[in-house]
Parts: sequence; structure tokens; C-alpha cells
Amino acid sequence: MKRLMAFLVGIVGLGLAVSSATALAATECNGAPLSGTIAGGVVVNANDFCILDAATVYGGVQVNPGGILLACGSTIYGGVVSNGAVNVLLGAGEDEPADCLGNVISGGVFINNTAEEGVVPGAPTIAVERDIVEGGVHLAGNKGRVVVASSVINGGLSCKKNNSDLDNEGTPNVIAGRITCEFGE
Repeated sequence: MKRLMAFLVGIVGLGLAVSSATALAATECNGAPLSGTIAGGVVVNANDFCILDAATVYGGVQVNPGGILLACGSTIYGGVVSNGAVNVLLGAGEDEPADCLGNVISGGVFINNTAEEGVVPGAPTIAVERDIVEGGVHLAGNKGRVVVASSVINGGLSCKKNNSDLDNEGTPNVIAGRITCEFGE
């Protein structure tokens, strides 16, 4: 029995060593548009402008303070987390910026403490437009204009201490779950 236990412990140890050696690091997105399949997630650091264009991201997207994210027509497995970004634009209206298609996000969207003014001309600071979000959308402490429009959100929509009400630009959302946000006129 002791030999069997030693053998099993050895096999488990070998499995952990192999799996940790093959772990993938996040891809830093900083200027050139990313498309195709991206394993290990995406990170957007301060002063980086990330464009996900028809990308399939495994491992989620993290936007660090000062980062800018524009995701168009992409599939993101693992959700989107942002704290202190300048802009987070997930899909966009037909004209802002130039026909950015919606995304499929398998996971939640957590956007906190975004800047008062973004850098993308004509766009809000935060946009969740024409997206399908399998988890919830959570918006807290954001200073700029927030648009949540034409999206399907399967895990609820929550807001806390944002400087303004949300705008749906006249195109309502389909939201399953609890809604704690106010939409302005």
C-alpha cells in the first residue's frame, strides 16, 4: 500500500510540474490590433491602447489603471476586469468608432473607477453595446459617460456610485437578473 501511495504522489507531483511549466502568460496588448486566438488572457497596462478585432481570448481581459480597451467582434472567455481605465469600449454604436461590432463575453464584466474623459473621439468613457454577456455587468465609481445599449446580459446589471445615470441611446437591453442601475433620458 505504501508503494502505491508513493507512486500516486509521484504521478501527481509530475503532473503539477508539467502543467505549471506549460502555463501561459497573459498577452500584453499595446497598440497593434490583436485578432485570431489568444491563449492565457490579455492585459492592458497604463498608457496602452488595446484593440481586439475579431479575436478569441481565452483567460479574460484585464485593463489596468490608465489603459484603453476597444473590443470589436471578439469572443472573450473569462470576462473583463477593469479598474482605473481611461476607456473601456466593448462593442459600440454603428458610428462610434467606425462600426465596432458587439462581442460575446463568457464571464462577467467588472468596470470600476474609469476616468471622467476618454480619449476616443465621440465615444463614451464606457460602452457595453451590442454585446452578449453570459455573466453580470458591474459598474462602480466611474466618472464619465456610460452607455449600456442593445446588449443581452444574463447575470444582472449593477451600478454603485457612478457619476451619471446610464444611457441606452434609445436601444434597450435584455437583462436577466437583478438591475440596480438607473437609465437617464
